[in-house]
Amino acid sequence: MKPLNYKKRIASQLQFVLVFSITLIVVFCSSFFAISAGKKGISVLESKHAEYNKVFEKQAAITFQIDEITKLVYKLKNKKRTLGEHKQFQGLISSHRIGIENDIANTESMTTNQFQLYNELLHQIKTIQSIIDDYENESEEYIYNKELLEKCREKYREDGVKSNKNKK
Repeated sequence: MKPLNYKKRIASQLQFVLVFSITLIVVFCSSFFAISAGKKGISVLESKHAEYNKVFEKQAAITFQIDEITKLVYKLKNKKRTLGEHKQFQGLISSHRIGIENDIANTESMTTNQFQLYNELLHQIKTIQSIIDDYENESEEYIYNKELLEKCREKYREDGVKSNKNKK
């Protein structure tokens, strides 16, 4: 015995199966898309995280090296040294500074702004070195001129003592 609405029931069941199948396909495709996009996003985040860690480590190392240079500049400025020692100390500071500049130049980074501060600090160190050199040169010239002046004074005093003896 068949119900009177058999055809309607079959049509409704087929319609339900069709809509349910389409819904399952849409949900499955959406899930697949979300998972694949998530995997791509995770890989991008991991690569960015690795790059940022690399940059952070590089910045920390450069900061430590600049701190060492600052200590050397302080030692150079505050302790009296001979001209040779001064030049040797300046050479040491310059070699550290140039090494850092080369290291920054060889660093492959996505943005150039990551090391801009350090480039400015190195430029300031270079300026400080030139000022210290100028000061040292002026100081050496002052000491030399002072010694010449003292010699002239001594000679003038000797000449003055000899002329006073000759007058008497």
